[in-house]
Amino acid sequence: MGKSVCDEANKISMNTIGELLAANRDAIVKDWFHHILDTYPPETAKLWKKGGDPFHNPVAVRSHEAAAAVVDYLVKGHDEEALERVLAYLDELVRVRAVQNFTPSQAAGFIFLLKKSVRETLWNDLKRLGAWEEFVALESRIDGLALACLDLYAKCREKLYEIRLGDLRREYTQLLKRAQIVVGVNGEEPAR
Repeated sequence: MGKSVCDEANKISMNTIGELLAANRDAIVKDWFHHILDTYPPETAKLWKKGGDPFHNPVAVRSHEAAAAVVDYLVKGHDEEALERVLAYLDELVRVRAVQNFTPSQAAGFIFLLKKSVRETLWNDLKRLGAWEEFVALESRIDGLALACLDLYAKCREKLYEIRLGDLRREYTQLLKRAQIVVGVNGEEPAR
């Protein structure tokens, strides 16, 4: 069957949005990367903005790689392979934030900063093209990534609590054994 005029217009406009993203990819990635680093304490952000040695600065390097992967995913549209790659990068970033005791909103909030970078970079072109529906669709995809980050954060925090609970159980058991309260420590009955 033939496509409607509306479908064709959306395809053309979305291609335009995709083309704008692709043409401004490096600027968007750089800007968003700096916004991501600004979510950390100032002295940390300053250090991480300096450079890309993966051994001395792994969080910054992986953050930059993640930013590039997310923008590439948005350029490609609905590419499942790119989505899986993006989710793997986001998982790494969220794990770091979960361990650093970021709140859920802080852990996933960096995704929303991508909207700011896109708007700042593409605003004049978007006004000129009037591609607002497609821009809203793009922002909805970014919102979907933010929701995925919240899911990833919840899983990470759950795993951390499981690890902590296991540690507490082991410590408690060791204390009981040392106090000879646990049955079977020396083959004797527990002290009363």
